Amino acid sequence: MRSEVKGVWFLTAKRYLLEDYGPEQFDRFVAAVPEAHREWVREPLASRWYPEDMMRDALASFYAEVAQGSNAVFTAAMERCALLGIHWFLQLLLSVTTPRYLLRLVPTALSQIRRGPVKVHIEAREGGATLRFTGQPYATDLRYRLATPAIVRSLMSVCVGQSARATLTHFDESTHVCDVSW
Repeated sequence: MRSEVKGVWFLTAKRYLLEDYGPEQFDRFVAAVPEAHREWVREPLASRWYPEDMMRDALASFYAEVAQGSNAVFTAAMERCALLGIHWFLQLLLSVTTPRYLLRLVPTALSQIRRGPVKVHIEAREGGATLRFTGQPYATDLRYRLATPAIVRSLMSVCVGQSARATLTHFDESTHVCDVSW
């Protein structure tokens, strides 16, 4: 089954770049994306499904053009994009819930933004959890390995604040295992 991602990520990345860096940086980012995906990245639709290879190409361009090859800058940008993508009302609701309840929402949320083979299995424990993402396209790609824990950490921070920690503890050709603590 082909993997696809919802356009909301591309809209969020566009908003982040325009707000934090300005239109010139956004234009440089778009220019760095392969030509086949440039127009989609320039004017994405939140409700549209896009091919996973477009996400891979966008992350690679973002890493090279915006983060200038810095893992720390890229990770911080992915965290900020994830927060921007969570609607303020949902952020308010999540801020008064428990981490365990939030974790129960992750599989449903994942199905709203990804379509295809990616699944998540969650093993919660006191003060933490292990999230196993399987069917993950490009699981060995550095940008995906950086983005997965950054997005999970950002999501959990809405609920528990700055104490949220997420670390990628294992990856292979199709799996990311992320340990989360708070």
